[in-house]
Amino acid sequence: MAKDLGVYLCGLLCASVFIAAFPVAQITLGAVYMFECPAAPGIPVYVMVCGISALLVIGLFALPKLLCPAAPRNTLWTVCIISLLLFVFIWFLYGSFQIYSVFPPNYEKNIPDPNRVNNSVYAPPAPDNKVDLPLENQSLSNLNHTRIVYNNQTVRKLIQTLFLDNISNKTNRQHLNASQAQPVMASVAYCDKTVYMFAFWTTTLVYVLVGNALVISFCLCGFMKITDLLSNYLTA
Repeated sequence: MAKDLGVYLCGLLCASVFIAAFPVAQITLGAVYMFECPAAPGIPVYVMVCGISALLVIGLFALPKLLCPAAPRNTLWTVCIISLLLFVFIWFLYGSFQIYSVFPPNYEKNIPDPNRVNNSVYAPPAPDNKVDLPLENQSLSNLNHTRIVYNNQTVRKLIQTLFLDNISNKTNRQHLNASQAQPVMASVAYCDKTVYMFAFWTTTLVYVLVGNALVISFCLCGFMKITDLLSNYLTA
């Protein structure tokens, strides 16, 4: 008896690990690549929530059988199951939209997008070469003040020359910076290949299995209808 119980528990544990392995892989993958899919940020969240939902569904179906096998199902359990399945269905549709709307995404980081250019580069102001340092026109009517006036004009010309040189150097630096400034291209939004392909193939596999199940069900129903009609026709 003890040996049979040990075999039963061992088999149950192995089955539980096998069933829970895939949801745990979904949760781990979604958490690791949470910020590695800017093209569709909802894909890692979708993968992780699918794993959590799968564990909850497994727990709601398996725990009552393990803890209280003979206990009847109450209304609260039924409401929880229906609510969770409805959420899983809606979440699956949301994830399908996220996955197929960007197919196929860019898998490489930092690839410049030629269609998106950031024009916020440095634009130097137009140089202003106007200098408001007028030279005073002196009338040299008085020959006694010729030397004083000449000295004053020389000083003013020197100041004007220095000021113009300063403006010229500043303008040259601005034009050099403007010539070196390049348009900044925005990067193409990418999605990590691992998380995207995992989400894509698991979602596509669900659609394939559901589609095959529907086709097989319709075929079986049609075959049964035809068989029933033939049997009624033959026995009539």
